Amino acid sequence: MFKNPKILFLSIFFAVILWIYLNLSYTYSIEVEVPLELTYSKSEAVSDQLPSNLDVTVNGKGWDLLNILMFKKLHYKLDLSKYKAESKIITNQSIQDRLNLPSNITLTKIEPEEININLDKYSEKYVRLRSNLIIKTKDNYKLVGTVKLSPDSVKIIGANSVINRIKFVPTEVKVIEDINSNMSGLINIKDTLGNLIRIEPKSVRYSFNVELAADKNFEGIDIAINNVPDNKEVLLIPPKAEVSLKGGVEQLSKINPSEIKLFIDFKKLEDDTLGYFVPEIQLPVEANVVNINPPKFQYIIKMK
Repeated sequence: MFKNPKILFLSIFFAVILWIYLNLSYTYSIEVEVPLELTYSKSEAVSDQLPSNLDVTVNGKGWDLLNILMFKKLHYKLDLSKYKAESKIITNQSIQDRLNLPSNITLTKIEPEEININLDKYSEKYVRLRSNLIIKTKDNYKLVGTVKLSPDSVKIIGANSVINRIKFVPTEVKVIEDINSNMSGLINIKDTLGNLIRIEPKSVRYSFNVELAADKNFEGIDIAINNVPDNKEVLLIPPKAEVSLKGGVEQLSKINPSEIKLFIDFKKLEDDTLGYFVPEIQLPVEANVVNINPPKFQYIIKMK
């Protein structure tokens, strides 16, 4: 038995090193997932979805394979400016240039074996962002207004036929729970089209306001009848309304009753066959309407 633990440790260490050295001198075959890296001309872009990665099988000595796995990140580079609008690319052709493999590594398999390329005119435009931020407040607290994104639009770049179909771009889904105060942060843009388009920027700042929730009643709200002809007038029964709102405490405290607008267009009264109407409402802030009392109004149309 070894009486010196240090000698025992060194013996085991050098034995492991020797074993690794000998085994890495043998030839192996490994599978690697390689990202597809595209280069475009300034006037064209791809109009059909391409694979984001290629599955590559290579042979080589253990040392060389270990080198490309740990230090040399492989990319399959494809210069689309060299191809026609509709082309079929054999992926194992010009492999040394496209994959930039070391000379001592041999390619034995690549999938897919073919890539169909469809090119279209290059285009770019700005589209609105759609928030997928989910806010869950603590009990008795409420999200005031909506989530704000800055910027609220992003630039999308790609083939004209693809860009024209896109009306908005969503953010990634993000859930924020147990919130009782205002908050801001960064959220990534969700890229659902892979290498078909490029999005700038890739993340935006979000912000939202949270307040203690409250209910508040506003009495004596007038109902406006819009676009009444000069030779007519409308009498309402009753003439005023009571509106109940739910929102943040600070938000509701700033509302002047005169800022709450109840209205209906005269044309809707002329077309009415029931003898009553439900008014539309416009609020100075974003709040929930709990109730309008009465919920419907009778009316009389008179000649002046």
